[in-house]
Amino acid sequence: MSKLDKWKEWLSEAELADYSRAGHGNAKFGIGQRVALLNVDSHNMFVDPKYPFCGTQDPDATIAAIAELTDAFRQLNLPIYYVRRDDRDHPVKRGMRDVRYETLRNEQNADPSIAKDVYADEWPASYAPRPEDVIVYKNKSSAFFGTPLEAWLRYEAIDTLVICGLVTSGCVRATVTDAFAHNFRNIVVAEACADRSPTQHKANLFDMDMKFADVESLDSVASELKSRFGQSHRYAQGAE
Repeated sequence: MSKLDKWKEWLSEAELADYSRAGHGNAKFGIGQRVALLNVDSHNMFVDPKYPFCGTQDPDATIAAIAELTDAFRQLNLPIYYVRRDDRDHPVKRGMRDVRYETLRNEQNADPSIAKDVYADEWPASYAPRPEDVIVYKNKSSAFFGTPLEAWLRYEAIDTLVICGLVTSGCVRATVTDAFAHNFRNIVVAEACADRSPTQHKANLFDMDMKFADVESLDSVASELKSRFGQSHRYAQGAE
């Protein structure tokens, strides 16, 4: 079955034909030999509605989906990487973000700076990092830009990334695009990503599914992980 089949209700017949003719949606990347969860920007700043940068229309559902996905990785002892912003306490560190919105994000309209709000940069308890997890601090949208993420993944011989987080049209997409450029297999979990705009969420999931990733449901990913890496598979010891 072509990947295009699941998008039929969102596209015209002419659009589907054009994508099919170009070869989009004809094959999946699939999960390779080593898989890690890459959780992008799902800390409280982006999932708690009290912040103007909350990037989900349904925080409870998004948090629950990320927690369930995280639990699937924990049960199988598979590596988990978390990504969030770094220290942007200087205009040079913020760079072109100052032209757009970083001042608002940091100053909150003259309220105490979110940059000093510890809670903003923490994760919900249901999927918060543990000592064995890896935290990546980034300055731009992509988790790969200016960070050691690729080197760390190569060290663990990771070839596949299961990606979740916020927002779908921004940091998730930028990370997926760069991961693809670095020749990783990408699996984007639809319910475990979110966006301020449901339209942008759907549009970007579709585009990533056609070009840079497999967009899959939470249930299907969890089931395949259990089948591939459960029971006798000793991932942590490097077994094939």
